Amino acid sequence: MNSEYLDEEAITIVNNEYDYSNGIPTIESISYLVKYLDNVYKNFLNLIEEDEKKNLQFKTELKNYLYKKSTGERFEIYIKEKNNNNLTCEDFVSFQNAVNDGNLKNIDGINITMDLDFKRGKGTDLVEYENSFTIIFKPYDIKFARKSNHSAPNMDKVEIDIKSILSKFPVVNTVFCTKE
Repeated sequence: MNSEYLDEEAITIVNNEYDYSNGIPTIESISYLVKYLDNVYKNFLNLIEEDEKKNLQFKTELKNYLYKKSTGERFEIYIKEKNNNNLTCEDFVSFQNAVNDGNLKNIDGINITMDLDFKRGKGTDLVEYENSFTIIFKPYDIKFARKSNHSAPNMDKVEIDIKSILSKFPVVNTVFCTKE
């Protein structure tokens, strides 16, 4: 399993941005996206926890990490309300509560950020893997961006899945955004 990861991953800067501005961000479609991201984030945290448990028995120089905790793990849904009572949700449940409380009506925007940073390597010779996924919803301006410092199959899959979910949003061409 280790060689599979190391052979397929290259130190490559990934800086991809996609425009979904003709998409219609309904509460249902955004909720589906948030639920997916919440599952990805929780699975990622479980990988870190399992890796830590697996390496607990070894001396520092014998530890071999695939997903060592880093300082850059985060999942956040920031809702910009027009009355400046902005709201931050850190998981699907808190987002669903915001929806149920009516906090997703007539808003200025939503910023979703998921950072899946970790360290990989043996002993103290660890390489930092930075993976940031950002989705910004503004009226007539919907962008998805991924920034990573390594090309990794599991992070590529997250990017592909997010693109797939966003491409299933209902679309309409308007005077503000027309896409073929």
